[in-house]
Amino acid sequence: MAPLYVRDRQEREHLLVTMHAQGWTIRALCRYFKIGRNTVRRILRKNKARRDRGHNLLAPTLPRGSKLDAFMPKISELLATYPDITGVRLFEELQEAGYGGGISILRGCLRSMRRRPKRNPIIRFETDCGIQGQMDWSPYAINFKQGGKTTVLCFSYILAFSRRHYIDFTLHRDFYTLIRRHRDAFEYFGGLPRQCLYDSEKTVVLRWEAERPVFNPAFIAFITHYQCRPIACRPRRPETKGKIEAPFLFVEKNLLNARDFQDLEHLRATARWGSGKNPTRTAMTPPAGSFSSSLKNRKKMPSFPCPHTLMTVPKSPSGSAPPRALSSLRPTSIPSPSPSSPISWLSRPPNGSTVRNWS
Repeated sequence: MAPLYVRDRQEREHLLVTMHAQGWTIRALCRYFKIGRNTVRRILRKNKARRDRGHNLLAPTLPRGSKLDAFMPKISELLATYPDITGVRLFEELQEAGYGGGISILRGCLRSMRRRPKRNPIIRFETDCGIQGQMDWSPYAINFKQGGKTTVLCFSYILAFSRRHYIDFTLHRDFYTLIRRHRDAFEYFGGLPRQCLYDSEKTVVLRWEAERPVFNPAFIAFITHYQCRPIACRPRRPETKGKIEAPFLFVEKNLLNARDFQDLEHLRATARWGSGKNPTRTAMTPPAGSFSSSLKNRKKMPSFPCPHTLMTVPKSPSGSAPPRALSSLRPTSIPSPSPSSPISWLSRPPNGSTVRNWS
C-alpha cells in the first residue's frame, strides 16, 4: 500500500487512530508512517483516555511564571516617570537591577502595557556605499545639574549606506560651528561620502531662485576643500532625508531619555559613546559590516584640514554677541579670495577687536 500524503499533525493522528481500529499493529503503523513506536503509543493512549474519561476543552491552565514578575514594580515606576522610554533603555535599567532575561519578553510586556497607533509607511530609497551622507540639527532643552535648564543643539551626521552615525552637542549654530562639526564627523568616519543632503538653513543655502538653491559661498569653499557635493532638499520635505531624521528618535528616546547630565561636556561625552551605539540600520547588513565594506568607496581625508576650520571669530565691539555668520551676508558683498591667501579676507579681524573662539 502506497503511503498517504499527510497534511498536518491532526490528520496524522486521525489516520493512526482509525487504522489501528481497523486492525493495524503498532509496528505496521510505524513502518507505514515512518515514525517511532513511542509516538504511535502516545497518540493511541491519548485517544483512549479521552474516550474513557472524557476531556474538557475549557479546562483552566495554570499561569507560568516569568522572569519579569519580580521587576514589574520597577517597570511600572519607570513607565510612570518616563512614558516614552524604549525597550532598549528599559532593558539597560533592568539589567543594572539584576534582570537576567532577554529583551524580547520585555518588549512584549511593553506592547501590552503601552499601545501606540500605527503610522503610515514611507517609501525609502537606498544608495551605494560611500555615495551619500545626510546632516541636520535638532534643538533640545536639557536641565543640567550644573547650570540649570539650557537649550543645546544636536549636530547629527549619518552615512546613508552603513547608517554609521556621528552625534555632537553645541550651544551655537553659526557657520564656524557647522564646519568644525563637519570636520569632526569626517575624522570620526575616517573619510567622507561623495555627496551630502542638507536642508535650507542659511549657513548652507542663502535662498532659492527659480526652484534652484543659491549656496553660501563660504560653505561652498569649505566643502570644495573636501571634494564633497552639497545637495539641498526642498523646504518642508523632511522625508527627502529621512535617514537623518529617524536617528533623532534614538537621541530623544535612548540617548537623552532617563539620563541626567552634569554639564555640556558630560553630554558631549555621552554623545561620543552613543555614536557607536546607535542601531539605526534597517537593511540586512549590520552597521559594522556595512561600514567596513564602504571604507574603500569613501573619499579620503586631505592631508591638511580646511583653513576655515582653523580660524577664530572676531569678537563684536560691544562684547555681547558674536558677529553675524557668513550666511547672513549677500553673495555680492563677499570679496573673492586671492590665490596666495585663500582666507585672508576672513581671518583678518578689524582694528582694535579681540579674537574669540565660538566653537
